[in-house]
Amino acid sequence: MAETPQERTPARRPDTRQVLTAVAVVLLGWFAISNWQSVTIHFWLSTAKAPLFLVIVLSALLGGIVIRFARRRGGAPKD
Repeated sequence: MAETPQERTPARRPDTRQVLTAVAVVLLGWFAISNWQSVTIHFWLSTAKAPLFLVIVLSALLGGIVIRFARRRGGAPKD
């Protein structure tokens, strides 16, 4: 059966959280790309060299994963 125009759901506008997330991603990407120098990363037992933009992007991704798991488990307090 084909959907009639009345049966379609109206298009949703992006909410504030989506807009702020998009702005944060753009700013983080801009900041990361502008930092091309190589840095030394000191781990507990070893060291490594990596471009700073890669360190920034990986840190942001790992932070996002941690936040997502904390919210999923209900560990993040709600105001």
